[in-house]
Amino acid sequence: MEKKSIKVNALFSLIQSISAVIFPLITFPYISRIFGVEQLGKYNYAKNFVEIFATIAMLGIPTYGQREGAKVRDNRKELSNLMSELFSLSMLSNAIAMLTLYLATYAVDAFHSYALLIVIFSVTIPMTTIGMSWLFVVFEDYNFTTILGIIFNILSVVTMFLFVRTRTDIYLYAFITVIASCGSNLIKFVYSKKYCDIKLTFHINFRRHMKPILLMFSAYISVMIYNKTDTALLGVMGSDYNVGIYSVSTKVYNLVKSCLLALSNVLQTRAVLLAVQGNREKSDEFLSKSFNMMMTFVIPCMVGMAFMNKDIILFIAGKDYLEAGISMIILSCSLFFALFSTMHSSTILIPYGREKVTLNGAIIGAVVNLLLNFIFIPIWKENGAALTTLIAEATVFLIYLRVTKQYYTHLNGIQTMLQCLAGSAGIVLVLFIFRDWEINIVIRIIVKICASAIVYFVLQIITKNRIVIDLLDNALKKINMNLGGKVK
Repeated sequence: MEKKSIKVNALFSLIQSISAVIFPLITFPYISRIFGVEQLGKYNYAKNFVEIFATIAMLGIPTYGQREGAKVRDNRKELSNLMSELFSLSMLSNAIAMLTLYLATYAVDAFHSYALLIVIFSVTIPMTTIGMSWLFVVFEDYNFTTILGIIFNILSVVTMFLFVRTRTDIYLYAFITVIASCGSNLIKFVYSKKYCDIKLTFHINFRRHMKPILLMFSAYISVMIYNKTDTALLGVMGSDYNVGIYSVSTKVYNLVKSCLLALSNVLQTRAVLLAVQGNREKSDEFLSKSFNMMMTFVIPCMVGMAFMNKDIILFIAGKDYLEAGISMIILSCSLFFALFSTMHSSTILIPYGREKVTLNGAIIGAVVNLLLNFIFIPIWKENGAALTTLIAEATVFLIYLRVTKQYYTHLNGIQTMLQCLAGSAGIVLVLFIFRDWEINIVIRIIVKICASAIVYFVLQIITKNRIVIDLLDNALKKINMNLGGKVK
């Protein structure tokens, strides 16, 4: 099979992630003002509750499917058998998860007021499996999924502005978001026949699949505890108002994180292939460069998110949500640990068959998060939830690091970090200069981001950050080649 360019894949993955940021930035300011804090809290509580069951329904199959699919992607028959078995297993787990979700909603009185929202969101559980996103990762087909996602996002945004006008339209808004997701997943399923033939089957090799799937599933459940239960517990020990405030912080945190994870998503398939080939030296160089690149972009994003929290909140939610500032600053610190934990897991631990380390780290992180939530949330509400997330992510990162550091010995981590911190000091200086600048909020944010980015990357060049210099050299070479071609 033709080897696809990591740079091209990274570009499409980045576009996909940026679109995932841009469209919520378009819709969230409108929705937060239409619904208000409490209605927004209700919407996010129901969505978060369903996502817990959706995570359970996935069973860790997507990650397992990516790893095993990468090994046999050049053999259509083997790949078709593998994907059919995983698809059938996933649909079975979906049915069980949905039944449990509906029973819980019916049995617990506290969930009755959220029942209709829960039913609407529950449709996404089987549709996620039907979308077979992990198959497209196996074949590094990011262009199709990116374009498809953008089209349905545009349709969703247009429909929202046309029909969602009052606080009572919360159910219509939920329906619109679900339809957009379902539509794209149905098209993905039809398009998947380009790569393999997927069908429901009762002939599932449970002996082969269940042990690694359950290990990954256990890790997912543990991660879910400190990604989802903070909002659930905040709703129980706080109020819809606290959930509404916290949803702004987590919205920004997850949007920034998803953008930065674009690189990790692209690298996973290539990391699996290198692990299967057993080329440890090439894998070492590949991983070291990848981690240096991630560090170069993560640290300035952390600083920008923390020091621009007021502007960001005013833009996406309005002055009623300014209390989210502290929790956003805390979550910005969590970005570093969350992103590098994910990269350690997806590009090292899983490709090299170290799922038990992933599981152990996730379990310990979940226990730490759960215990601290019961201590911190009653005292500090949404700020306590953010603090437990930070501590849990840092704990998981340190556990993974003990095992994974042997796989990337060419990292130059301290040098890269010092270069990034020098550039981040420049960002802080720029934001300090513009701190009292009274102008349209959109223009203010754009100017601050652009000025900060220019100062940061200039300082990276001055301090000789190898990643930035290589990216610049490659860009200049391509420009010269294109200009040379036109001259001819």
